[in-house]
Amino acid sequence: MIRGFVKNILKPIIAEAIAEVGAEVAQRSEKRYYTREEACHKLKIGTTTFYRLAKKGKITILKLEGKTLVDADELDEAIETKAVFRYQH
Repeated sequence: MIRGFVKNILKPIIAEAIAEVGAEVAQRSEKRYYTREEACHKLKIGTTTFYRLAKKGKITILKLEGKTLVDADELDEAIETKAVFRYQH
């Protein structure tokens, strides 16, 4: 009787919880990044200005295997909210 309860009631609940956690982990691992060059192009700035913004804390950079990366979602949101301005030439 208890086995039937576990099999019929708890197993689907546990399976659903595992699927939700798995989907959340997969979503986190699909994080997008811009390279320094891509971020500079998107902001219409040069490398010096890029590093100046990073030093001021306007953008957060990540160094990975010798590459400078910027979280794409974070940069896009900063541009949308005007926390970081795109330069107009």
